[in-house]
Amino acid sequence: METDFIQQFKSFIDGHQLISPSDKILLAVSGGADSVVMTHLFKQLNYSIAIAHVNFQLRDDESDEDEAFVRNLAKQFGIPIYVKTIDTHHFAKVNHLSTQVAAREIRYAFFTEICHKHGFSRVALAHHLDDQAETFFINLMRRAGLKGLGGMPLKRDLFFRPLLFAHRANIELYAKEQNINYRNDSSNATDHYLRNSIRHHLLPALEGNLPGFTDALTTSMDHLTEADRLIQMVVEEKRLLLFSRKGEETRISGEALKNLQPLKTWLYYLLAEFGFHAEVLQSIAEALQYSESGKIFLSPAYKLVVDRFEVIVVPLSEELSIDLVLIDKECTEIQFPLHLRFECLDYSQSVNLKVPNNTALFDADQLHFPLQLRLWQKGDRFVPFGMTGSKLVSDFLIDQKVSLIDKEKVFVLVSGERIVWVVGHRAGNHASVIEDTLKVLRVSNE
Repeated sequence: METDFIQQFKSFIDGHQLISPSDKILLAVSGGADSVVMTHLFKQLNYSIAIAHVNFQLRDDESDEDEAFVRNLAKQFGIPIYVKTIDTHHFAKVNHLSTQVAAREIRYAFFTEICHKHGFSRVALAHHLDDQAETFFINLMRRAGLKGLGGMPLKRDLFFRPLLFAHRANIELYAKEQNINYRNDSSNATDHYLRNSIRHHLLPALEGNLPGFTDALTTSMDHLTEADRLIQMVVEEKRLLLFSRKGEETRISGEALKNLQPLKTWLYYLLAEFGFHAEVLQSIAEALQYSESGKIFLSPAYKLVVDRFEVIVVPLSEELSIDLVLIDKECTEIQFPLHLRFECLDYSQSVNLKVPNNTALFDADQLHFPLQLRLWQKGDRFVPFGMTGSKLVSDFLIDQKVSLIDKEKVFVLVSGERIVWVVGHRAGNHASVIEDTLKVLRVSNE
């Protein structure tokens, strides 16, 4: 017997043309209420389905119990199951990722692999309306643009989200009415993650004071998504007019760029494919506005040069020599070639002068801007903090027992003509904090 909830589920899929009857669907199932209910719904509607489950080994025995539960669910329904077991903490450490980002990369790669190997045409993810609202606030905290504030897409590539019509409470009520068992993730009860804090405190308070808030928010998110689609169409038209590509090199009319307003926003969209950080985009905008020919900017994968009449973007290669990165006084962060944060503080007794090697403190008024960040060079000298005489950087690195391979990756921060920091190793004596210092520039290599 079909319930109202099943009808809503079917109508949502059909109304948004998420899948066709001939699709072979892989269900991403964790064992929680959302994914288990999704499995029951697809089974009742007689779609061709299988289950994919990832045991992230993040919760000791609980992770293994989740896997056993999902295996039993597949057996109960007589459908195939594909399981990946992986040490997520190790994967995150090796790939320099947070645990959450690592888990995301693992599961999406696994789902895609299974689709290609076994002929699945779609992957169903069990996100619902409350997940969508939580995502809005997470992306808001990350200062996301329209695309991020629009939340998770209903469908993209192989993936689709057939429960984005329902609230968590609706799903759990259906499970209760149909006597559907599921697993509770104990980590969801803590506020360790930002998502949980939003779920437990922010959304209930908003919904309590503004009944219907979550529905209104998710509707507004749909409007933001549509607005972003419109902007992308306009940006693509502008990109076709301004960009010329020859091989891997992209050339953009500098004068035409300069006339676009607001310039930073246009750069955000036009240069999105190249991965430049917001702080770098601001500096690019200023270089264009003031016709600062010759300035170089880097993203993790590209180098951008402001030439006399053009902006030139080329991929970085492992052999590329990183010439110079200029750091303006207003800069708060750069992402490449190193991740550096810059923070200007009023000097007081509360400023801790004992800092680790990945942090350096300077008397901001004694620095000459723009600062320069570059690889160290043969013949470079500096006065290590606490010493009076200068020392070759090469000799300093030998004393620090830095390997030949690692020596090639060492950067120096330069003020005027003086090296003020062998980044990650030792600050220099120049511009060091003294009793009369008023402003402290704290630079951290993260």
